[in-house]
Amino acid sequence: MEREQKLTILANSPGEMSGWVAPVVKQVRELLPGAHITIALIPDWFTSGRERNFASQLPVDRVVGVFAFIAEIWKNCDAYRAKKNLVLFLGGDALYAKGLSKLLKCPAMAYMPRVYYPADFVRIFVPSAMEKERAVRKGAEADRVIVVPTLALDSISPSGTPDQIKKQLGLPTDVQPIFSLMAGSRPSYVVLSFDFMLDIADCLLRKYPAARALLPVSPFIDRKLVLGVLRQRGMSWEETPGTETLVAGEERRILIVFSHGHDAFAVADIAIVLPGTNNLQCAAMGVPFVMLMPLNSIGHIPFEGMLGLMYPRFFPFNHVKKWIIAWMIPRIPFMSVVNRMAGWMLAPELRGILTPEGVADTVSALWQDTERRKKLRSDLMKLTRERGAARIIAEAVRENLISD
Repeated sequence: MEREQKLTILANSPGEMSGWVAPVVKQVRELLPGAHITIALIPDWFTSGRERNFASQLPVDRVVGVFAFIAEIWKNCDAYRAKKNLVLFLGGDALYAKGLSKLLKCPAMAYMPRVYYPADFVRIFVPSAMEKERAVRKGAEADRVIVVPTLALDSISPSGTPDQIKKQLGLPTDVQPIFSLMAGSRPSYVVLSFDFMLDIADCLLRKYPAARALLPVSPFIDRKLVLGVLRQRGMSWEETPGTETLVAGEERRILIVFSHGHDAFAVADIAIVLPGTNNLQCAAMGVPFVMLMPLNSIGHIPFEGMLGLMYPRFFPFNHVKKWIIAWMIPRIPFMSVVNRMAGWMLAPELRGILTPEGVADTVSALWQDTERRKKLRSDLMKLTRERGAARIIAEAVRENLISD
């Protein structure tokens, strides 16, 4: 009798859920329609609290917290181990994958932009040959480390062509320029960053009377947070019938997009973003972008480890955290993952104490330099042209689960 195929995916925060888990689940479901897929959520410094809701909308059988899942396995070890199990690590702390695979007595695979604990995985998928070399130096067997394209590139899913999307959003097809401003996906600072992005939008709309500003809202952000910012600013808004879009501001030139976030980038002439997965998504669509690393409210920047425990309101943690971050930031060559992939400052990065006017000036200079924008668009698309990591990972999952 054939054993039930059971895949457990370990994941955590917004970028990994939308950029890694979603495309892999889609491909696995196509290859193994009868497999049982569980997403076990790992506690993490960067979680938004809405990961469970996002995961439940994917074609999976179950979404559960990792601790509840481990407790359940402990009570029914024999029943769980009787199945054909595989653990797939797609974000968080890899120690959970190690522990879960040992508990289930099954193999584990992982996608890791930076490899650690290589001995715990039968397959490790990495986005560059350089990272494979590093993994081998750390003790990984070369044939277990597979170089694949950058996984987040498979997550791009605009709902139509730029002209179709403009029509859906109620935008004239010839409107220019269109600026898209993404405030991030972590509630710990989204109120601050959304407010700042609206200030930038105001500056750009004053410079360009025919322009539009789109603010896509991450599915991991509660709509109430966004509406709270609008109320605080005294802004009026109205809903666009039949869409998940608000039209805001006195002249109704600001569009706040709550669904199909990639649509807001697909029609943009320039995007303004924070560090994160959206940098890759902009690059994959050939959208020139300016990445911001504002240190205006430095204590609210989320970090892993001890820095993440230093709550900004408590003395002396607020001062210590600010000092450490201020020391670290200038020593990191590239903040954007796109620039790290390129190995040079391909897309502009602005760091430090930023003002809306200063950011708007940088964006305006990019908009007015047509040749520079064309070259940046071309370079971004060349850098991100290789796709298909999700399919490669799904095929490896299928091979493992159907093997004896």
